[in-house]
Amino acid sequence: MKIEQLPTAVNNQLKPAFTKGNRYLFDPSAYAWNIPSGWTCPAAEQCLAKADRHTGKITNGAKQKFKCYSAMTERYPSVRKRLWSNFEAVVRKSPDEICKVLECLPAKVKLVRIHAAGDFFSQSYFDGWLQFIKSKPDVHFWAFTKSLPFWIARLDKIPSNFVLQASYGGKHDSLIEQHCLKSARVVWSKEEAERLGLPVDTDDRLAAYGTTSFALLENFTKVKP
Repeated sequence: MKIEQLPTAVNNQLKPAFTKGNRYLFDPSAYAWNIPSGWTCPAAEQCLAKADRHTGKITNGAKQKFKCYSAMTERYPSVRKRLWSNFEAVVRKSPDEICKVLECLPAKVKLVRIHAAGDFFSQSYFDGWLQFIKSKPDVHFWAFTKSLPFWIARLDKIPSNFVLQASYGGKHDSLIEQHCLKSARVVWSKEEAERLGLPVDTDDRLAAYGTTSFALLENFTKVKP
């Protein structure tokens, strides 16, 4: 959905904030920045899902193949409120403005997963992140993305403390091999990962620090489509 077609705002918005990472991350001290799943994922296809801002009802994309675990958590009002508050603080903002918003990162945090929910929804938003990351050389950041054109437009400007991986299953998959991007591919089993010659990442360690492509196990879809 285009940015101008987003749902109307609701009252009692929270201040933008980073939150503690989920229990699956390799380091419990890591924090995350999240925005609404689906609504902010312009290149998603095989995992596309959206939670209605007001009711939490999940709508799956026409080409969905894998469950979007982050959208599933947005059935809860408190989760939606946090994610939409973060999003409204950065949408339609310049890179400088976005960088200022992200200064809400707690001072002692050293590890940040960008977008356990959501994705880079515009070039300006991606550039705001690059500006912020460069200003925090002692913090390590990582992210998955299907918004590959934004990344490719800045291939020579990615800070050394930021690790990106392209997520297969989106509109721009052909760009992954074309630009030799580190990637993540969802698989149905460890055996499938072995056939593809890919290690399996179970706690984001390969995402945060690895230099080669890897696989992720699908744990939410009970039956293969």
